[in-house]
Amino acid sequence: MPDLVIGARRSAFPRPWRAAGIAFALLGVALVVAWFIYRRSVAYEEPDGYVTGEVVGTQAAPGAPPILTFGSSSLEWLGGIAVLRTTGESHAIGAAHGRLLGPLVAPALRATDPSIEGTVTDEGMFGGLTHNMRLAWQWRFIDDGLADADRLQIAGMTRGAAASGASVGFDEMLRAQAVLDVGVPQRASGEIGRYSLAHSLTVIAQQAQAPARVWIGRTFALSGVADGGDSAVPVVEIVQPNGKIAWASVGWPGQAGVVTGVNAQGIAVMVHPARTADVRPTRTARPIAMLARTVLEQAKTLDEAIKLVEQTQTLGAALFVLVDGASGKWVIVERTPSKAILERNPKQPAFGDVLVTNALSQDPENDRARRMLPTGARVERASRLVRAPLNDVASMAAVMRDQRGPDDSPRPPGHRGVIDDGRASHTIILDPTSLELWVADPQSAGRMRAIDLRHELRKEGDRPAPPADIAADSTVEPDRVAHLVTARAELRAARVALLRGDHERAAEACARARARAPSLPEALELEAVIAAARGDRDRAKRAYQQWLDGNADDPAGEERARAFVNR
Repeated sequence: MPDLVIGARRSAFPRPWRAAGIAFALLGVALVVAWFIYRRSVAYEEPDGYVTGEVVGTQAAPGAPPILTFGSSSLEWLGGIAVLRTTGESHAIGAAHGRLLGPLVAPALRATDPSIEGTVTDEGMFGGLTHNMRLAWQWRFIDDGLADADRLQIAGMTRGAAASGASVGFDEMLRAQAVLDVGVPQRASGEIGRYSLAHSLTVIAQQAQAPARVWIGRTFALSGVADGGDSAVPVVEIVQPNGKIAWASVGWPGQAGVVTGVNAQGIAVMVHPARTADVRPTRTARPIAMLARTVLEQAKTLDEAIKLVEQTQTLGAALFVLVDGASGKWVIVERTPSKAILERNPKQPAFGDVLVTNALSQDPENDRARRMLPTGARVERASRLVRAPLNDVASMAAVMRDQRGPDDSPRPPGHRGVIDDGRASHTIILDPTSLELWVADPQSAGRMRAIDLRHELRKEGDRPAPPADIAADSTVEPDRVAHLVTARAELRAARVALLRGDHERAAEACARARARAPSLPEALELEAVIAAARGDRDRAKRAYQQWLDGNADDPAGEERARAFVNR
C-alpha cells in the first residue's frame, strides 16, 4: 500500500476545453479590437455643418429667364449649360452647389462609382464578400490629402444634395473627387484596353489682332466612366470665396475641383489627367483637380501658379497647362506623385492625355498610353491648324469643331482621332485677357454661349456685357452629337452583353448603334468583335475591313484587326 501523505493534493483532472475557451475568448477580443481599429482607419471624418433654406425661383424682369436662388447663390440655365454662382465660405459654396444642382449630382456620382469600385477586384473565393472592406482599406488615405476647406466644401455639397432629395453620402462624394487620379475605366465604356478614364485636349492659339494675347481652346470628356460622361452636364461655376481670389470653372455636377478654369487675375488652368507608374491610391496626396482649384484661389501670377503645382504632391499624374492672360505667356507642368517637370517654352501649342517631356515620356504607363490612345492624331492636327495666328474667335471655333485627320483627310463622325469626336462633356474657348468665355451648348447643335467673366469675377461694368454667341456650324448635321450619344449608349449595352456571353443581345445592341450612326468607327470595330465571337468569320472580316478603310481610331485594335483580316 502506498504511503499516505497528510495534506497532499490530488492531481487535477486535465481540462483542455478550458484552455481552448480562453484561447477563443482572446481571439474574439482581438478580432473585436482589430475591427474597431479597422473602422477607425477607413472612416472619413465629416466636418460639422448644416444646410437650411429654400430654393426660390425668381425673375429679374418680365421676359427674363427664371433663376433659382439659394441664399446668396443662384442657378441660371443658358440652353443646356448650367451657370452656377456661389459665394461665401467653403461649406456654404458646397451647400449651394449641392442644393441647386441636387437632381443632377446623384447621376454624375453613380456614373463614377464603378470606376472607384473597379480599383479592387472580386477575384478569389471571398473576393466578392470582402470587396467593400478591401476597397475602404485601399482608399483610406484619400481624405488625408485634402485640406480642411476641401472637406468642408464636400460636406456642404453632400448635405445640400441630400436636402434636394439626392441620395448621396459623404464617402461617395469625397472619393469621387479623386476618380481622375486613381479611378479605372469601365469595360462597357470601351476604354479599358487604353486605361483611359478622361479624354482631353487643350489648344493655344495666338491672336492675329493682338499678338500678346492668346485663345485657349479646350475639350474634356469623361469617356471612361459608366455612362460615357452623359450625366456630366456642363456647369459653369462662378465662385466668390471669402478671402480668396474669385474664379470660374467649367465642369460637371458634384465636382469640387477644377479641370478647366480661370481666375480674376487672368490665370487659367487646364488639367490633363495622365497615367504613370508611380500612381497609387494608397498615398496621402492632393487630387489633381483640387490642386487646380487651389491655383485659381491663390495664384496672382504665372510664377505663383507654377510654384503651387511644383511644390504640391499629387495623388495622380497630370499635365497642367498654365496661362497668364496679362502677358499671353503659357507653360506646361507635368506633375506626377514623385516628379514635377516644368517647360517654359513648349515646342507645340496643343496637348492631350500623354506626358511629353523627355523626363517622363519613357514612363511605362505613359508610353503605353502614347501607343494605345488616339491622342497623337488630335494633337498633331490641332498644332497644324494654329500654326499661324488666328483672326477671330470664329476661327478658333472652327479649330475646335474640326473633324479631319492630320493629313487633312475627312474622318467619319465620331472618329476618336479628331478634335471634335462627339464625346466632349464640355468644349470651351477662353480669352484669358478679356475674360470672355464661350461654352458649347449640348442642346443647340454646337452653338457656343458667351459669358462675360470680367463682370462676373471683377465686377467691372454695371451689368454683364458678353460678346456675341458663336453660331452652330451650318455644314454639320444638327443631330450629329445626339445620334452619337445614343449610339454609344447602345455600344455600352452591347459590351455588357458580350461580357456576359449573350452574343445575340450584343449583336442587336450593336445593330441599333449603327442604325443611329452607320459609320461610327467604334461600332464597326465592335460589330467585328461580336461576329468573331459568334464564329461568323466572314462578317467579322468585312466589318474589320470597313473599319480599317475608314481610318481605324484604336491603335491597339487596329493591330488585332489587320492580323485577323490577313489570317
